Amino acid sequence: MAKKAKPKRNANEVESLLTDILITQLAASGVQQQTIREILGCDINRVSRITKHIKAARKAAEGRAI
Repeated sequence: MAKKAKPKRNANEVESLLTDILITQLAASGVQQQTIREILGCDINRVSRITKHIKAARKAAEGRAI
């Protein structure tokens, strides 16, 4: 029986994923949202959408530590 071929990702999907990862890493290291937007040249709404999850996780972790 032949194996199914994995779907190929196009360059836009890969670029989008890498941008999201970079936003996550910069936000986790404490870089301000406006600075992240300037570095990546993307929309501030995209940065905010991703960084709100980092903030929520950080706040939850602080709540557990107390």
